[in-house]
This record gives sequence, structure tokens and C-alpha cells, in this order.
Amino acid sequence: MQGPRQLQGMRGFTFQPPESTYILATMRLKAPRPQRNYTFSIDDTVPPATDINTIMQRGDEVNAVLRMLMDVQTSTVVLSGDAGAGKSTLAALLYRRLELTLQAGLPAPKHFVWLSLGVHTTLPDVIAAILGGLNISEPGFFLLKPEEQIATLLRALRRPQEPLVVVLDQFDTLLDPETLLGLEGRGAVLQFLDMLQQDLGVSRVLLTCYRSPFPGQDLQETRVRSFLVSRISMPEGVALLQQRGVQGTYEDLSLTWQRCGGHAFALVIFSALLRLSGLSLSYLLNAPDYQSLWSSEVPIHLLAAVYSYLNPIQYTLVSMLSLFNEPVPAQGLLMTIMGEQTSVNLAIYEQELKLLTQLSLVQQSVDQQDVPCYSLHPMFRQYVLEHYLAGGTVRPGGVGATSLGVTGTMSPIMEGEEAREVALAAGHMRVAAYYQLLAEKHYFPREKRSSPQDIVYLLAAVRHLCLGWHWQQACDMILSEGIYESMVQWGAWNALIGLYMTMLPPNGVLTRRDEGLICNHLGLLYDRLGNYPLSQAFYERALAVQRKINDKHGQAITLTNQGELFRSIFEWQQARTNFDQARVLNQQLRDSLLESVLLHNLGILHHAVKDYQQAFIYYQEALRFARTLEERYNEGMILTNIGLLFYEQGFQAEALAVLFYTLQLRKSLQYSTISYIERFLTTLEDSMEVDAFASLRQTSREVEEQVLSRLVSPNMRQ
Repeated sequence: MQGPRQLQGMRGFTFQPPESTYILATMRLKAPRPQRNYTFSIDDTVPPATDINTIMQRGDEVNAVLRMLMDVQTSTVVLSGDAGAGKSTLAALLYRRLELTLQAGLPAPKHFVWLSLGVHTTLPDVIAAILGGLNISEPGFFLLKPEEQIATLLRALRRPQEPLVVVLDQFDTLLDPETLLGLEGRGAVLQFLDMLQQDLGVSRVLLTCYRSPFPGQDLQETRVRSFLVSRISMPEGVALLQQRGVQGTYEDLSLTWQRCGGHAFALVIFSALLRLSGLSLSYLLNAPDYQSLWSSEVPIHLLAAVYSYLNPIQYTLVSMLSLFNEPVPAQGLLMTIMGEQTSVNLAIYEQELKLLTQLSLVQQSVDQQDVPCYSLHPMFRQYVLEHYLAGGTVRPGGVGATSLGVTGTMSPIMEGEEAREVALAAGHMRVAAYYQLLAEKHYFPREKRSSPQDIVYLLAAVRHLCLGWHWQQACDMILSEGIYESMVQWGAWNALIGLYMTMLPPNGVLTRRDEGLICNHLGLLYDRLGNYPLSQAFYERALAVQRKINDKHGQAITLTNQGELFRSIFEWQQARTNFDQARVLNQQLRDSLLESVLLHNLGILHHAVKDYQQAFIYYQEALRFARTLEERYNEGMILTNIGLLFYEQGFQAEALAVLFYTLQLRKSLQYSTISYIERFLTTLEDSMEVDAFASLRQTSREVEEQVLSRLVSPNMRQ
């Protein structure tokens, strides 16, 4: 090898640790296709309707919030308030106002992003969707550390010529309702909240949530402003009732507003109750039988009354809709209800669904293909889930359920909390069957998958299988369909954590072997996210299970991954102990992939402490085993580290020969991590004089054959 050459300082490039290998975790990372609109796990990207004929325009409140957003000292505005107070509607009215301002050619933000968050939304998905709304492509975004993802977003928000308004509706789905801390497996929410308090330049963020995620803080000392959405005024309340067809004297309408406490959704529920019950306004206000409506928690009492007055078809629609975590097309809803029945009058169901939508008990949106989708109002959905078997008790006269094609209730009539849970589980199995059917119809083979959106139906089926108490079936689907490998390579680590946590005790029940495997996966995922204590805890839990059932292969894999954790936190001796223990187990297993990974990781261990000679020996041995495998992704990682090893020793020409070869290899295998090599080579070139780099590159070509002959057999070269 040639001696070291003089190089100028490589400013702008920080040396990273050598690439490590996690067995059964670091797979071939295929580069995802660029996606302009990333909407995985986002419930909606369009604000709810603000039709002037059915929605109060709340001009004073819109103006007040708009003034907050226009303040140069403001970055974020939080709309908080009770459920049903109208936070989402107020945000939508403001959003539409700004859009119309831009269309009129007046000063307004250049970009608008609306994201309705759901129960499975993760923070990386939110950030990716915002970047997509700005048409910003960030290769390998999901493989970045959480703080790097947030920094990427902050740079995008601060672009001086690209003002943006982002609305994050239902932001509290990311938060624990008691502590207001970020939920486990949803991302670095606290770091994101810290970012919202910084100067965002000309961009603004609007959050809607029940309680502000900035409790106990003096908001005057930050760039966050809070607006409490409480009740609408009496004239607005009376007008809302009239818009919804409620007839009565002004005094009765005013009394209704007063009884509802000016609560917007309570007034909507009341108008729905009038329509469904057929009772008069005066009777509901004055009859002794209905005085309990007007005690404390009026919205809840009104929801109970509405729920009891649903006819059999409405009750069936509402019950099934409550099981969906996301908006669903009418066809999917009816398919879930009917199963394989073909003699059902669907028009009657569609008619009742339309009525429930007109009453605002059901909300309508459109998906990316502009297909109408339906979901329950969040407040109504929560009530239905809590009282799943209690609806439709009044059952007013009309066409019977049997004549409409319903042969029986969706769940057997039982009593008590246990009966409700059994009925919910049975309902979720029907939803799971629907998503499994969609997954088969829109199936993406593993090699053609590019993002979580390609397996969205599989993921939905897995979630509902868990909710239906079929945890083992869900686990089998994750493993057999390659969902784990796909989500790891995309960096969808938080979403995967959420799935796994629903399967493990005490939430679910799995075979002991799968329990150990899933705990090992969780250890790796938390390691990737930088949560080392949780990573270590899950590795230890995995080892305890695997040792108890004498799963030697599982132990060897977990010891290998745990060893990588120890190496990453500089516990060199413990890492070496883990790798040695895994190799002893593998002497019986004779797993070539595992042996290649272990030798590679031992090379990394010696590389990190600058024992270059021993590192090179281990790398060569790892390559020898890697060549016996059908897949070549491990070979690419090993060669990359050998290239870096040569560079650190001062053999720049040899390093470039290996790195340029590896770059082509990794491109052919569609690695998403090729950006690291490209960045290294680009930074190296920028740090040198043009002639000096050209000379170095030419020398690397001259020694390429000699160098590669020591590392790669001729029949394996590109």
C-alpha cells in the first residue's frame, strides 16, 4: 500500500462510527421512491367542511386567532378546549380564510398544510407529511435520528421566501392525557414541542388539543400563544339551531343555548335528537321525563339520548364505525357489516348513513383518490365505545331490521363490562377481515414496497387482530409478510414499536419463542431511537425468555444485538463478551449469516479502538462468510468499513478504490444508506484541490485491481 497523502482539513464532514450489523434487524435498506405527499398514519390532509349554510363562521374568534398568528413574536398558537367545543372547526375556518386571502392576491402564507392526526400517527410521519407539503425531498429521512429529523423540519420552516401555515389537528393524540407527555412509540414529542417555542421565521404552527401541551409555563416568555375555545354566543347558538332546522320561539331557542352552556357540539347533538326522536322542542325542554338531560355534563346526556333513539340500521352503522380508527369508505363500512351477504338492500343503509352525516354525528372526508370516507365525531365515537351494547334501546317504529337484511345483532346481547369487551373484540375481527381482504386485493410484493403506505392494509389488519384478541395471528402476519423487515428498512421504528407493544404481556399473549423474538426486536428499535435504557431492558427480557425455553438461536441473535448496544455506548469489554458468547452458541448452530455478522461486529469493535490490524483480519473473515450467502447486503457494509479503515490508516488511494466499488455495489442493491458514502466522497473532493483529487482518483483506479483482488473474488465483481 502507498503511504499517506497530504489532505486539507475536511471541514463539513464528521466521521461517523463504522457501520454496524444487527442480525435479523439491519436488512437491505432499499432507497424509497420519492413521494411528494407522504400521508401514512395521517387521518386527513383536508380541513373539515366550513359551509356557511351549516357551520357558524365565528368571525370574532377567527380574527382573534389570526392576530395571534400575525404577531412577529409568535411561532405557535394552541387552540384548547373541551371535547366538542369547536376547536377543529375554528382552525378550519382560519385555514380557509388564509387560503381565500392568498387566492385574492393579498399578503398570505405561500404554503398550507393541514394534518388531522390519528391514534396511530407518529411524529416522524407528521414531519414527513409537512416536508411533503413543501415539496421537500429528504433522502433517508426516516433513518435520521429524532433530533436530526426535527432539525430538518426547523430548517424548512425558517426558509424566508417560503412562509407556511401548518395545522396539526387533534395533536393530543400524541400525548398521554394525564401527564401530557409524549406517548410511548410515537416519537420525540417533547423535542418537537421545544422546537415549536423557537423562532420559526415567517412560518406558523397551529395546534388543536383538549389541553395545552405547554402546561405550567409562562407563555408570555415563549413564542407560544394559547386560545381557549369555549362557548359560542347566544345569537350564534340560536342561528346554529335555526340552520339545522330547529323550529321554535326565540325564547325556546335561547333557553336551549343556555341549557347547552353555549357548547357548539351539544347544540348539534340536540338538533339531531329532535330529528331522530320526533319530539318537539318544547317537550324536550319542559317534559319531566327529559329534565335529566339538563343536569351536569349536558353533552354526554344528549349523546346518550341520541344513541338510544337510533333505529336498527343507524345503530348498526354507528356501532361498526366506532371500531374504525380512521375514515372508511361507505363500501368498506357496508362490507364489514354484511360480510358475504348479497341479498341486502344497500340503498337503505346508504340513506341512513347520509342522514347521520347530515346530522353531523358522522363526519365525511375524502381520501387521496377523492373517495368519500366516513368516521364518527370523536366525542360520539368515544361514547359509543364506552357503551357499545347500550344503543338503539328506544327503537322507534319503522322497517324492522330483519326485513332490511340484518339477520341478527352484530354481537350477542349480553350484560356487563365483560360482555362489552367481548362484543368489541368480535367487531374488531370483522374489521380485520375487511382489511385482510383489501391487503390481498392491493398486495405489494416485498421487493416492490417503497414506503409504509404500500402495506397500510396489512398494518390495519394487524392492529384490529390485536384488538380482537388474536395477538398470535397478528404476530404471525408481521413475520410471514415481512412487515418487520420492511418497516425497519424504512425507519418506521415508532410505528413498529406501537404494534409490538400491543402483543406482549400484559397487553397480549404470544408463544414464548415469539415473545423472545419480539423483545429482541424492541431492543433493537429502542437502540435505533437512542433510548438505551429501554433497549437494554428489552434485550434482557428477551434473553430471559430464550434461556428459559432453551432457544439457542434466539439467544445468539439477542446477544449479538445487545453487544452492538454495548459497543455504541463504549462498553467495549461487555460488547466483546456478548460477541464471544454468541460465537460459542453459533458453533453448534453453524449459521453463516450470524457468523458473518459476529465477525463483522468484532472488526468494528477493534476498528473503533484503532486496532486496525485485528479489525482488518475480522473484516476479511466476515467477507468470507458473507460470500456464501445469497444476499449481498452484508458484503456492502463490510466493504464500506474496510474502505474507511484504509482511509484512517492514510491509504487514501486504496480507500477510494474500495469505496467507489462499494458505492456501485450498494446502488445495485438499492441501499438507502449510499448517501453516507456519497457524502464522504463529495466532502473529500471539496476539501482538496481539483488537480490533487483528480490525481488521487487516478491512482485509486490504478490500484483498484490489486486491492479488490484481496477482498472480492473476480466472479463477484460488478
